[in-house]
Amino acid sequence: MNLPRHPLFSARGCALRQAAAVLLLAGLAAPTHAAGVVVLDTYGPDIGHLDGWPTPLTAANSIAVPFQLGSGATVQSILTAIERNTDWPSSGGVTLGIAHRQGATPTAAAWLYSTRLEDPAVNTTVTPSGWALAAGAYWLLATADGGFAGQWISATQDDSGDWAYTTAPGSWTPQTSSFLGMPGARITVAAAVPEPASVGLMLAGGLIVAAALRRSAHARQG
Repeated sequence: MNLPRHPLFSARGCALRQAAAVLLLAGLAAPTHAAGVVVLDTYGPDIGHLDGWPTPLTAANSIAVPFQLGSGATVQSILTAIERNTDWPSSGGVTLGIAHRQGATPTAAAWLYSTRLEDPAVNTTVTPSGWALAAGAYWLLATADGGFAGQWISATQDDSGDWAYTTAPGSWTPQTSSFLGMPGARITVAAAVPEPASVGLMLAGGLIVAAALRRSAHARQG
């Protein structure tokens, strides 16, 4: 028994399929742009008004703020409320970076990425290059040089977040004080978003397939 041939499998249908495939592949291969997505934000609505308590960041001690990534991304910028205390003698700077997070406090694991803040001031934005992270749990870490005197200011009075600090180098303590809010930090990552032209190409390919299927349905009904 000879069954009617589906229009999509005719010579014309093959041409339509090829055109649709070309458009879809062109859309997938087209350039994308990076849209900023905030994955950590412990600031209040006004970053110019820091109404929390300062947490000391001195003498080779550290502070760690946790954050989570649901999918892989590249760090676009990091904003912090770390500052040097100009009222105290101070030398050196602060190392700011990211490490894997396991448990309530950081371990001795190596930093994944780090950068130097030679003279940190409140609300300084760092724009690292090539800090690519997979989905998972991380710490945003700051470690002071031995002669540094400063603080990481809480940007709000919200104390509900879990973070950690050291009072002696390498000796971590989970933060449980009801007086200290989360240290001010904002991490923005770059998420790949298709350019409008590539979205249009993929849409055009889909429309060609949809039109062919619609003609096929009309032909069978006729």
